[in-house]
Amino acid sequence: MMCSNMGNWNTLLADKVVFLTGAAGSVARYIARACYVHGARLVLGDLNIDDINKVKDEILENENNKDDRILVVKLDVTNETSIQQAIQTTLDKWKTIHVLLNTAATYVLGNVEQVSADNWSHVFDVNVRGYALMAKYIAPILKKQNSGSIVNMASVSGLVASPDWVPYSATKGAIIQLTRNLALDLGSFNIRVNSVSPSGINTPTTYAIGESVGMNKNQLDEVIKGKCLQRVCQPEEVANLFIFLASDLCPFMTGTNLVLDGGSTIV
Repeated sequence: MMCSNMGNWNTLLADKVVFLTGAAGSVARYIARACYVHGARLVLGDLNIDDINKVKDEILENENNKDDRILVVKLDVTNETSIQQAIQTTLDKWKTIHVLLNTAATYVLGNVEQVSADNWSHVFDVNVRGYALMAKYIAPILKKQNSGSIVNMASVSGLVASPDWVPYSATKGAIIQLTRNLALDLGSFNIRVNSVSPSGINTPTTYAIGESVGMNKNQLDEVIKGKCLQRVCQPEEVANLFIFLASDLCPFMTGTNLVLDGGSTIV
């Protein structure tokens, strides 16, 4: 049966309030723009207000639009008070939230002997506990309206092992399992929870990480390109998947981890 919620392909998020964490990130800014293009009322949350204001300005400049569909909020996903304040600011402006997109992330390089206990705690606080806390405080809003979508940024690093990437990989595996458990807990309220697992993405952050371990762009591309498609994942492709999962195009999909890796994990 054809889905009845397809709507206009150009405005898949029309009038939905979408809360994006880690909004100043190199991939998140593409997700933010895609949400805006598809009609969302967009909440950009991050620690650095200046950085997310730049993201807002870039979106409005690129879309030649000066309307009031973007709200910037200071957000520390490891701090419950900060989360509650950011959510309340959103409710004061738009009364509700329909979609949560968790993309806030951090990393530390090193093997199990090199990574300090403090670094372990920090990476898990941001990448896992932060996602859970955001869901904790937004879930009651979604439950009240008996609908909603949560999309978590995972990674192929949560599926396969990589040298000197221990804490990050562990958190991404945890996010995939967190997604499944949230889907189970919230499904009876018509709330869908899914995750996206990209491989290495063509962003400045990816190549900065490569440089930090002595790899130039060409060398890193050979490592991160999709084994089947023989190219690197583009940030716009990640954004498209987030739009798909946030929208009403897939109302029967929940607890799913969508892998975007050019075929790398099948060989």
